[in-house]
Order: sequence, then structure tokens, then C-alpha cells
Amino acid sequence: MNPRIITKDELNRLIDQLINTTKVYAPVRDKTGARWAKISSSTEVYLEEVNTRDPAKGFFFPRCELLLKFDQQGCPVEPEPPGATVVFGIRPCDARGLEFIKKFYTGQDRNDPYVRARVEQTVLIGVACSQTAPTCFCLAVGGSPHSQTGLDLLLIDLGNAYLAQPVSEKGEELSRTYPEADGRSLKLASEVREKVEAEIRTRIDTEQLLAILKDGFNSAVWAELSKRCVNCGICTLLCPTCHCFDITDESVRGKVVRYRVWDSCQFPFYSRHASGHNPRFSPSSRFRNRVMDKFYYTVEQVGEISCVGCGRCSANCPAGINICQTVQEIMETK
Repeated sequence: MNPRIITKDELNRLIDQLINTTKVYAPVRDKTGARWAKISSSTEVYLEEVNTRDPAKGFFFPRCELLLKFDQQGCPVEPEPPGATVVFGIRPCDARGLEFIKKFYTGQDRNDPYVRARVEQTVLIGVACSQTAPTCFCLAVGGSPHSQTGLDLLLIDLGNAYLAQPVSEKGEELSRTYPEADGRSLKLASEVREKVEAEIRTRIDTEQLLAILKDGFNSAVWAELSKRCVNCGICTLLCPTCHCFDITDESVRGKVVRYRVWDSCQFPFYSRHASGHNPRFSPSSRFRNRVMDKFYYTVEQVGEISCVGCGRCSANCPAGINICQTVQEIMETK
């Protein structure tokens, strides 16, 4: 699939054409920076922030999702299908997060029909990072500001135009009418990548960390590291890959409805059993679970760590806990 060149005016026209035929979501400006929203015009797109405050995982794994509904006669009412969706302006770290969500819920012996339906109906158009935040560390966990993982089309800002790299057949279909990129454009895209990657200084030896965590379940380090944690759960709710959920059944207007809603392993009652026993009642056990899940458990489950290096947890923690510093302290206790 050959890279193409799309001018910014052409891209705006493409977005407006897509809006006429499907739902299009993109980062829009608000008082906190940028958030995801359904747009009605390309003029609403806002790409000046490094990333949106909220992750993109809700496009595959919604914050609150209707699973099923029964009427008063006990007859099931099928939920509406998700419908075709275009997600424009997603950053590479969030695209990697969606790829993980897809693998976790639909890979191996799992086949979540709700997640699968959203995956099949969604087109992901990514915009490579041209700047980073101090908390970004995607390179340290196998990613890149220009990663193509999980995307259908990756756009690289060259100034007055974008280099458009198709990644899937969906991306090829969107970009095939535009001219192929010449050598000068390819060289400029490479320079843009080198420049932004040079801004990311954090490095993590993930293989060494994995070995330490494998034997570190009962380490005393967890109690020390968790002292500042207030168990608010913001790290998990803003994480592109955290995948915990709860199921609730409710009566709404004469119908019984079942919802799947996001939950957090950092909440005290998340792991409480029906008997009342709670194997993770202590703050240190919950703190340990989050780190172990990111860097060890998911390696065992799906073959990869589930941290994409977006830095949202570090940037938004009210206690100032930084995941990279946490990992460093763990590695120093080996």
C-alpha cells in the first residue's frame, strides 16, 4: 500500500464527505483541552493538543453499554447495532490501546459479540504525533509516535499537507484517489518522526521488569509504593487498555435492561466475593494488581504488556504518582 499526499483542504473535504454518510468522531476543543465528540463539520476538529484527556477505548468498549433488554412478557428486545463509525485524529498510543482491547475481548478463546461488532464497523484514521508531553513514553513500551498498529490510515503532518499511509484495505479505499508521495515527502516524514521520537527520553527494560514481577508478588515494595494512592481509580478510567467492567440489571419503563459499565480494580469493593471475602481489600494489593496487570498478567493472557505509554495516569493522578517512577522503584528493589 503506497503512501499518498493529501493537502489539508482536501482532508477537510474528505472529513465533510464522511460526515454526510456516517458518524464521525474527532478531538474537539473544550475548557480542559481536547475531548472526543461526534462532529458535524471538519472545522470542529482540534489537533493542537498532544492527546485527548479521555482515552479512545470507548469506541470499542463503551463506558456504559446496553447488552440486552426484556419486555414485560419476557421477550428479548435486541439492542441497536453500533452502525458505521469513523474515528478521526486518534493518536498512535490510543490506536494501540484499541488493538489491545480488540485482542483481549475477541482474540484466542474469547468472542465478545458487542466488541467485535464495533471493531468491524469502525474505521480508525490516526494522526501521528508532532509533539509530546513530559509524561509520554510510548517508545519505552514498544510503541512510537508514528506507530501504525491498530490503524486503518495514518496521517503525518508535513506542514501544508499530510502524508497518508494506508494500513488496511479500509485505509487504502479512503486514500486511493490521492497522488502518491514523492521521495521528498517521504524524507520529510522520516525527519518529522525522528524529531518527535528524540523528545521521548524515558526507557524501560520491560523484559527485566517482567522477570522481577514474576517473583515479586509478595514483595514489601507494594506497601511502600501504595502509600500515596487514594484509590480514586482515575488511572484505570483514563487508561486506554484497562478493561474491567461490572454488570448491572435494572428496571426501566417496564423493561428489564442489562448494562455493562466500566469498573476499576482500584475500587475497594471491585474484588469482593458474594461471601463477603475480599482478596484485595488492602490498598497495597490493589496497587499491585494494577501494575502486575499492565506489565505481567496480560503478557500471560494475550502475549503483550498492556501499557501504551500515553502517560494519562501520571498526568492526572491527584497524588502525583508517576507510573514510570513506580516501575523504576520496582526494578531497583530486585
